[in-house]
Amino acid sequence: KKSFQGPFKACHDVIRPRGFYRDCLYDVCMSDGARSTLCRVLEAYATTCRKHGAVVHDWRTPSGC
Repeated sequence: KKSFQGPFKACHDVIRPRGFYRDCLYDVCMSDGARSTLCRVLEAYATTCRKHGAVVHDWRTPSGC
């Protein structure tokens, strides 16, 4: 989020990441840092981005999902 680089770069201009980021923080914190929760939030963002025509590069490997 800080640099707006990486696999979701093209998406940030199409879908604002702020809401997804807040939800991710909350959900991951409430699940005691469960990786599966992080992966579900990232998948939701990726799916939303693709539905709006943005190219999403491989995010699963770097995030460990």
